[in-house]
Amino acid sequence: MAQQSESQNGARRRTRIVDIAAAAGFSPSAVSRVLIGKGEVSEATRRRILAVATELGYDRDSDRRGRPRPPGQLINLTLAFLDTAWAAEAIAGAWKTADALGFDILLTSEHDSPDRDWVQRAQFRGVAGAIVGLIRPTSEERDRLARAGIPIVMLDPRSDGPEGVASIGTSDRQGGLDAGAHLVATGATRFVGVVGTPHYRFGRARMEGFAEAVSAAVPDARIDIVSTEWSAKAAADSLVPVLRGAKEQIGLFAVNDDMATGAYAAAAYVGLSIPDDVGVVGFDDEPTSRFLTPPLTTVELPLREAAAAAVRLIVGASTGTPIPGERIEIPSRLIVRGSTRHPRLDNARTHESDRALAVEPDVQPLMPDPTDDRTK
Repeated sequence: MAQQSESQNGARRRTRIVDIAAAAGFSPSAVSRVLIGKGEVSEATRRRILAVATELGYDRDSDRRGRPRPPGQLINLTLAFLDTAWAAEAIAGAWKTADALGFDILLTSEHDSPDRDWVQRAQFRGVAGAIVGLIRPTSEERDRLARAGIPIVMLDPRSDGPEGVASIGTSDRQGGLDAGAHLVATGATRFVGVVGTPHYRFGRARMEGFAEAVSAAVPDARIDIVSTEWSAKAAADSLVPVLRGAKEQIGLFAVNDDMATGAYAAAAYVGLSIPDDVGVVGFDDEPTSRFLTPPLTTVELPLREAAAAAVRLIVGASTGTPIPGERIEIPSRLIVRGSTRHPRLDNARTHESDRALAVEPDVQPLMPDPTDDRTK
């Protein structure tokens, strides 16, 4: 258990850098460089200093010089990768909400190397909480954050979260249900689902919803499930033999837009037309999806809203509001574009849903709701 230094009369006092230096056997300047994350030191030195600092209960905020930074105004946002449209949406949503609430976002990426440990950086930068995107923290990482009093929220994790840890994402299964119901309504008689491997939680949920909607509406329908890597090229390669020689109207659902783009290439290769021969629905509403020919019908991934909700949970925790240890889902919307046929309005409602359906200007509403501004 971490212990603070004691004065000669036994009273507890804050641990200082000189205390850590004496206990670890290094100079105060070396300890300072490690604690602020600057300067070159060996990995063994870094680990030794951090271990002693933790053991002595060092509080970096209490040892600041000069003008102090207001405590708890930083939120750590750690993402599995930073150079994708997904990351851009998550960062934008988190930053805008944090800024409005007087907080700053500390952006880090996940690394395997010990000297780039995101938990360690969160601990020694005095963050109010940690949001992790597409990452499932290990039990050891969660324990370290808990000991430091840092709450954590998972954003769209790839696997089901551990019990008691908050998780925020979209309604993946419902989005798959909406996609399946829409493809049934377009008049498709044969169905194809494209799911990514590894089989991440959100991909499984989306495909389960799609298959459930199709089976409920057309019990004897043929459903071919294609498992492939999470890329357009892999999806195209896997779909060519499935689509070749097709005689029926096909309704195809891919669990992300990238693989839906691969379906376009596969259909063109075997001489099928979209949407006349193959209706295609994706998931995510990537910025490029509306510029495909024809534009892609897809399920919106409300990632900005999810990231904003994660920030609000962290900010609430900083004022004493407990974070619920459960999954929170942000509703998705089906966005109808030219890659699917226009279904007859009297057959459009194939399942009950109280969410709005977004429709591009050149496509008539599938399930119009005059009370919802998003359909106008």
